[in-house]
Amino acid sequence: MFNYISGKLISKNPTSIVIDVGGIGYQLNISLNTFQKLPELESYVKVFTILIPREDSIQLFGFYDEDEKFMFDQLLSISGIGPKLAQSILSGISPDELRDFIIQGNSIALTHIPGVGKKTAERMIVELKDRLTKISPPEKVISKDIEDIRVQAYQALITLGYQKQIAEKAIRIALNEINSNNEELTIENLIKKSLKELNK
Repeated sequence: MFNYISGKLISKNPTSIVIDVGGIGYQLNISLNTFQKLPELESYVKVFTILIPREDSIQLFGFYDEDEKFMFDQLLSISGIGPKLAQSILSGISPDELRDFIIQGNSIALTHIPGVGKKTAERMIVELKDRLTKISPPEKVISKDIEDIRVQAYQALITLGYQKQIAEKAIRIALNEINSNNEELTIENLIKKSLKELNK
């Protein structure tokens, strides 16, 4: 029904936003990935949408880019994954990383995502691997080295005394920044940016 909504960003939090379009406020559920990319309040914003009808309500989900919207839609095609879990998954990992782990068949990395157990991770791989391989450019498939760098950075932050959830969030934000800027991913760069985020 709706492909996207554009208007003034009235309110935002890590799970939802309100966009004013011609005097009507649309509330959309969002992931943490989308939240981190949003502009300041009162700014113009465009988000891609998926409308999910329920017996007692209609849920509108918003995405900062079409890639995240696509991956959300793919997740919904998997038995046992509903909108809330799909939203939670995309709050714990970027769409690119999720796609790469599925294509690699890396179930261990997938189980590190909040809400994803072993069986869910295996279903994601079985049901989506071939489909995503056919539509994903080969150059987007990353090696296991990236997961190794993530783990090393995480262990370094834990050694420095940071709590697990805080360290994971900082690494996720740092990875998004590195990917957005097309920077080289090294353990040194990831730790440096993670510490910068932690010291804000």
